[in-house]
Formats: sequence, structure tokens, C-alpha cells
Amino acid sequence: MNAMDGRLRDLLEAAAGEPPRRVSAEAVRRRVIRRRVVEAAAAAAAVAVIAVIIPVGIGALGRAHKPPGGGYAAARVFTSRHYGYTDALPPGWRLASQATQRWNGKGAPGYDSPVMDLFQGPGSLQAWADAAPTNKNLDSYTSATIRAARAAHPCPAPQTDQPITIGGAPARLLTMQCPAGSGFLVEIAVTVHHGTAFVFASQHQPGTPVHKPADRAAFRRFLAGIRLQQ
Repeated sequence: MNAMDGRLRDLLEAAAGEPPRRVSAEAVRRRVIRRRVVEAAAAAAAVAVIAVIIPVGIGALGRAHKPPGGGYAAARVFTSRHYGYTDALPPGWRLASQATQRWNGKGAPGYDSPVMDLFQGPGSLQAWADAAPTNKNLDSYTSATIRAARAAHPCPAPQTDQPITIGGAPARLLTMQCPAGSGFLVEIAVTVHHGTAFVFASQHQPGTPVHKPADRAAFRRFLAGIRLQQ
């Protein structure tokens, strides 16, 4: 006996207990067919609901939960108002203040100058950035930056001078102690891109402990997110 025959039998038995009336096999068959259509429609609706729920659930797995303080843990892209670069700030980094004036390319302004984009990093680590037009190549501009830093601040000659890239452009990363022998770590990254020299530097706030390996790693993560505009 198939499912259709079973349903016919049940309906005929149910009809036997009702008041006398004409019940034909064809009428019962039509009732069975209508019931099966209703059941099929309900099943299709359930499948449609599941099809909507599953992608939503999968998508939620790939999104970070928003922390109570607001904002997402994913990188936030900073765009400089004056200097033609962006930085996808890594976790632990945030903008402290954006430059209110454009640097004229002269001297070696400090981190607290109004011409600096200033960033706060992990712990008490800070980074800042400026840029200016130049007709110098990378080597010449790096040498000029070292001279300006030594003239304006108590910084010796760099202890290290490492070739790196910033935003895909060749760059130099300088490491020095200011003042000499103090253990106070200062790093300066220099690049020249389409006639503009960019300078990115990092240090701790004065009077705070320095953790050189962690500081260097944090500054490199900061540099890795930089993109230079065309």
C-alpha cells in the first residue's frame, strides 16, 4: 500500500463515522491532493527561511564583535589632510592629532609641532609624520634629515641605517639614541615619492621606559599600513 492509498483509507474511515452523505473516491482523492499541495508549500517556505538564515550566520562568523567602548578591532584608515598619504592603523594605534599647518620643509620640527600628524601607539610609544616637496633623491634627502635632526635635537649619528620600503617606495630607516648613550630610542623613516619627501618618526614620551624590541616591531607595523598617494 502506498502513501496515497493509506490517506484514502484514513479519510474513508473518518467519513464512515460522520452523518450519512455521499462520499466518492474521486472527492477523497481531491482532498488528499489538496492536503499534499499545502504540505509541499509549507516545506518550501521552511527551506526558504533556512536558506536566508545560513548565509547570515556564516557572514556573522567573519565579522569582529564590536567592543563595549565602540569601534572595531580591524584597522582604521587615516587620511592625512596635508601630506598625501594614508595609514591603515594597526591595533594599538590611534590618531592623537592631525597637523593644522603644512610643513615648509625647513628644519626638524618636534613631535608636538602643529605641522605634525601625531599618533599614539602601544604603551607610551608615539609616531609622527610630515612631508614637503623636494628635488633631492632618497640618499640626499636622508642625509639632509640626519643633519637637521642633529642640529635641532641632541641626537648623534644614526646607529643603524636600514633600507626598507614604505607604500612600495624605497625608504631608509634610521635608529639613534637622543641624547647619545641615554637609551632613549628614536627611529626615523624617510622616503621620496614623486617629488615629495615623507618623514615618519617614533619615540616614547619623555620620561617613560623604553622597550626597544617591542617598540621597533610596533613602529614597523605602523609603517606597513602606509600608502603614498599618486
